[in-house]
Amino acid sequence: MITNLKYNKIIELSSTFLKRKVQLELFNSDLVNGNEPKGLLLLNDGQLAGSLFVQETIEKLRNQDTIIPIQVVAIHAGERQAEYGVTGMRDFMGRGAKAGLYESFIIEELLPWLNLQTSFKYSSHNTAFAGFSLGGLSAFDIVTSNPSIFSSVGVFSGSLWWRSKSYENGYTENDRIVFNKMNHTRVNADLKCYLMAGTNDECNDRNGNGVIDSVDDTLDMFDVLSSRLRCPEQQLLLSIVNGGCHNPATWSQQFPEFLVHTFGTPY
Repeated sequence: MITNLKYNKIIELSSTFLKRKVQLELFNSDLVNGNEPKGLLLLNDGQLAGSLFVQETIEKLRNQDTIIPIQVVAIHAGERQAEYGVTGMRDFMGRGAKAGLYESFIIEELLPWLNLQTSFKYSSHNTAFAGFSLGGLSAFDIVTSNPSIFSSVGVFSGSLWWRSKSYENGYTENDRIVFNKMNHTRVNADLKCYLMAGTNDECNDRNGNGVIDSVDDTLDMFDVLSSRLRCPEQQLLLSIVNGGCHNPATWSQQFPEFLVHTFGTPY
């Protein structure tokens, strides 16, 4: 039984699906007794946890009583361009080939291990997954594919452009893989979602409308979810950061907003 987890506690978990050891970094706010709800956050690209000030942020928000107690499990990336992506759908360059195996690791290995090996019990009502860039796409895909397990998702500068065709081979907006999958996915109507993009995430503007692709794709996903959530004005939070860049400096600034949206203290 793992108790009193400390900042920067690194654990290796052997994965049968990924055929490698996965590094996990575990953080917690104060773990209280009683019936107070507790939350669990899985974080893709967990090697960025220090740059995101994860421990400092959750402690500060708990001291302010603005979030419930949470445990953060930062999953360090392995074969990033193979394991992150959309399950069952490689992109036009064959990337994301192991996305299904990564999803199986999360659902069938990591979560059961957490239930057995830690003293921090959680429910699906307060279980979230978040990620950055390609890790954000991965988190979004896994959460929307497993509505009985996850209640919330955070997508920071997500690679929602992930596409099945190159520009040279007749790409259209209909070739965005995750958008196509959403057409065949029954989204949990009670899902909480935080969508963030920065106006300086990139320079590409494939449709020439004066809005960079990262922002365009994030706005498009906001529209998709707005029509499918029970109460989008409360469940869906969009943050377009003026001057925001594709880096941990910007993401760390938005991280507290995501945590409050996802794990905010009920009143």
